[in-house]
Amino acid sequence: MVNTNDKPSSDVVNFVVIGGYEKQDMIKGFGIDLQLADGAKETTYTATGNTALALHGKYYIQNMKDGKIVGTTGYNGGTSEGTFFTLTITSLTKWGVKGTFSGKPKLVGDDGYADITEGKFSAPYN
Repeated sequence: MVNTNDKPSSDVVNFVVIGGYEKQDMIKGFGIDLQLADGAKETTYTATGNTALALHGKYYIQNMKDGKIVGTTGYNGGTSEGTFFTLTITSLTKWGVKGTFSGKPKLVGDDGYADITEGKFSAPYN
């Protein structure tokens, strides 16, 4: 299950947001957020630690109690020291966005890291 932000109203795409879930139960998911004042292009973007680029790779797990979501545990890459996240946009058209991603998100509340390698996406606009 994958989708991306609303279809742009102009030729400039200032943000790319992609999200998806591992399974239909929507317990575990992954999201990519990229914001650019000058517009997104078909190129590679990398955020490492404290860079100014607004690029985030987010893995999250819904916390459940009695069959209801009571919170979310998040894992971020590219926004803190020792982490990185790379997004390559290979196609940005009126249909949607395609590309690849990789990174090393820091586990929130933990000293460990998770490696993300060879990630691919192809997401139509909502």
